[in-house]
Parts: sequence; structure tokens; C-alpha cells
Amino acid sequence: MRTSTVGYMSSDGVSRIHARTWEPDSSGPVVAGIVQIAHGMAEHIERYAPFAEQLVSQGYVVCAEDHIGHGGSVSSTSQLGHIPHDAGADALIEDMHELRRIVAGRYSSVVPYVMFGHSMGSYMVRAYLTRHADGLAGAIMCGTGQVPAALSTAGLLVAHALRTIKGEEHRSPLLDSMGVGAYAKAIRDARTPLDWLSRDEKNVDDYIADPLCGFMFSVGGYEAVLSLTKEAANAAKASRIPADLPMLFISGADDPVGAQGRGVREAVEEYRRAGMRDVDLVLYEGLRHEILNEAEAGTVVADVTSWLEKHLR
Repeated sequence: MRTSTVGYMSSDGVSRIHARTWEPDSSGPVVAGIVQIAHGMAEHIERYAPFAEQLVSQGYVVCAEDHIGHGGSVSSTSQLGHIPHDAGADALIEDMHELRRIVAGRYSSVVPYVMFGHSMGSYMVRAYLTRHADGLAGAIMCGTGQVPAALSTAGLLVAHALRTIKGEEHRSPLLDSMGVGAYAKAIRDARTPLDWLSRDEKNVDDYIADPLCGFMFSVGGYEAVLSLTKEAANAAKASRIPADLPMLFISGADDPVGAQGRGVREAVEEYRRAGMRDVDLVLYEGLRHEILNEAEAGTVVADVTSWLEKHLR
């Protein structure tokens, strides 16, 4: 396996995006496909290295970028969690598209390309599909949910008011309590406020100790996220996605982001009602949000690779 870094200008015209690729050795078999990962909120791409390495071992090329306000794509730690209002969700989506253009350009056009998004990244992928689904061989949504459009709109109104009064870089405990702060309440007798992420205590502790994880989003950052969740609940936009695009939804049955499975099922039904003909759902009993970091991650990865093999080969 070989890894390399990729750098390019964000569509926001300011940020420089840091990305990474994981590729099979050139002496190996023909590439089975390319999987692009969109990471979640308040984390970074290096957390996906074990997953990427397992996919590479099965013949896949993997790539991922640190979104605006994350990981290696910030110029200073003070910018962690901030997504400028003028850039917003559109810039996040177009930065994904630019990485796809770069990596796909290295391989034959017949190599299948799949998008994989976790948490916030799953909402990014869902928005991406309404704009750039042409040419994709599949999409996998991990740890997603279905936020009612009215709730996203209410959050955007609060964020707009705060931006007007405090500025877009303001960190609002109120917004945070409405967002990720609410997930902590879903776990009884929690050891930490972040136990909703995983049953695996080491994974939770590693996340807490990582300076590139767990930061509070700015008002501008929350506006981008809420715009994504609102777009994901837009049935009219979902109908723009090619009906024959294979989609896989995977989630922990105890994940509060997916409302303990209810929100994930609602998302799946939205796409089926929109005419999607190949939408699969797997819920993992007892698992929480970060199913790739639970003790049962091997089962999850095996299910993902099995789905890829079924749809790409």
C-alpha cells in the first residue's frame, strides 16, 4: 500500500484543502474501485486510516479530504469548526467534487467511483448526489439521520440572528446544545458527555484527547450543517438523483444521530419514495454513532466490502 497527500484550493477561495489517498501497490491486481470518504463533524481524515487500509487490502483506492474548518485544512487552531458564511454548504460540496476530479483523473474512466459519508459527511454526500451523481457507481451513508425540515429551518433562524448580533465566528453554547449537545442526553449513566459516539471507552477517550476533535462549531459552521440537513430532507431534490444509483445506509441502532434507527429508516423511505430502486439498510444492534470504531467494526467493514463487491464487480 502507498499513501500520498493532496493539496488544492477550496472553492471558498481562501482555504487550502488537505487530502490524502491510500492506494494498492502498483504491482497488485487491477483497482476494484475508488471510495471517497467524507468525514464527520469535528474530526479529521486520519481517523479513517484503518478503514481505508482495509479497503485497500481488498483492491480499492481510497481518498478523503479534511473539510473547511477541520484537520489539515485550517491555517490555525482558532479556525477549527468555522465555515465562513459566504462559503457554507456549497463550498463543502464543491471541495468534495474537486477531490473526485483529481483522484478519478488518475485512473481509467471505467474504474467505478463510490462516495462514503459519515455523520455530517453523510449529509454532505446526500446533498452532493443531487448535484453531481452522474458517473457515480454508488453511495454509502454511515451514521446519518433525518432532521425535519422545520427543525433545520428553526435552527437556521437562530443561527442567522446570532450571526447578525455576534458575528459568524461566534461559538454559541445555545446552538451547540441544540446540535451535538442534545445527543449526550440519549445515553443513560454516561461516563462522559461523548459516550453517544461509541460503546468503546478507548475510542471515546482517544477522541476527547485528540486536539483536532470535539471542538465547538462556529455560528457559520452550524449554518452550513443546518443547510445540509435541510437539503437532505428535501424530497424534490432527492428526485434529481438517478433512480438506478445504488445506495447503502448503515447505522448503529443506538445512534442518537439516527434517532435510534427511526431517522435512518425515514431517510431510506424518502429515497424509495423518490423513485430510487436500489436502497439497502443495515442497522447494527447495540452500536452507537461511530460504528467503524466499535469493537464490531470488522463486521461493518465486511458488510461494506460485500456490498461494494456485489454492486461494482
